[in-house]
Amino acid sequence: MAFNAELATALLLDDDRDVARFFAGREAERKVFTDAVTLAGRRSQALFRIFQGAPGCGKTSLAAHLRETEAANALFVDLGVEDLVDREALARRVRHVAGRAAPMWTRVAAAGLEALGSRLSVAPAAEAASGVLAERAVGKATIVLHVDEAQMIDETAQNVLVGLHTRGMGVPAVCLFTGLSHTETRIRGLDGLSRLASNATVNMGPLADAECAESTRMMLDALGTDGTPEEKDRAARLAAKLSFGWPQHLFCAQQALCRELANARGALAGVDVPKVRLEAQDHRHRYYRGRLDGTALGDWPVLVAGIAAKAMQERPATQPELARLCISEVERLKLHEDPLFRTSAEEFAELMVHKGVLCLSADHHYTVAIPSMARWLDRTFGQTAGAGRGRH
Repeated sequence: MAFNAELATALLLDDDRDVARFFAGREAERKVFTDAVTLAGRRSQALFRIFQGAPGCGKTSLAAHLRETEAANALFVDLGVEDLVDREALARRVRHVAGRAAPMWTRVAAAGLEALGSRLSVAPAAEAASGVLAERAVGKATIVLHVDEAQMIDETAQNVLVGLHTRGMGVPAVCLFTGLSHTETRIRGLDGLSRLASNATVNMGPLADAECAESTRMMLDALGTDGTPEEKDRAARLAAKLSFGWPQHLFCAQQALCRELANARGALAGVDVPKVRLEAQDHRHRYYRGRLDGTALGDWPVLVAGIAAKAMQERPATQPELARLCISEVERLKLHEDPLFRTSAEEFAELMVHKGVLCLSADHHYTVAIPSMARWLDRTFGQTAGAGRGRH
């Protein structure tokens, strides 16, 4: 099989957002979703499922994969926070998506819109084309209302979400939320939504090395890579090691490997492994730097490193505990005496959570969201005990 240079070029042009071409793993998360789709047909209310985790853990690409694999059973409707301000805004969005969907989905959407107090006009041709299949679809197919970056949800969405949670929308429905690790806290904090199902939330962590290697083997096969099984196995394990289990890092490691393969005309024997390692490392560090830049975190990176290290050690369990930890670190660095430090310690701690530097772990303690980022922070900014403004 000849090396697919066209695919290699496309892979090198890809960015690390939204879709994973070579999806592997996440069986537990996928089962949570498929079980919800099955259960939705037995409930009048919409089911809520929250997939949350640190930036780059693959939440959005998981949703994209579910959209592709469950296309026969579920109509995905992507929502922004603006689509949740009232029932008519939600209806407009459902109407827009349904109008572009296959005819079998028109009656499903029409039934849902009727329950929302709105209507979907179905053209006669589409009505005829849907036929008996559409009649059956109304009874068993599911509408999935997907909100990405769901940690941004606020009180403006309360009435619509409570309505979905208590009354539903007349057809099987799943509300799928993907967001940072405090997404569940945001949603449960809205009046009327504190009593979500005990299995409503899935905390997404790293992939296993074997899953990262499996994804990389899929890429090598798709590219038509020239190499022995042993060479392919070594390349797959290399990408897995460079990813630290994180899908975003895996994408960068695979892209670095793909670049070297393109230079070697697809021959694994010609891959410069040190170059792959260096490019993957540079990508990781730029990504970590990007989590800080543009905010007070980027202005005071030594403070970020200090809070991160203490959070790993002390594992605060509440926001007040995290705030107190941040206050003590501000005082240790004497930043409370610096007139340029204009962010309160409490606000700084909250910003570290909202930017995905810290997260709530599965056992509900604050820790560094990406373990390899903790090491980078310590090595880059953790050696100086003095004030940290601008130390890059």
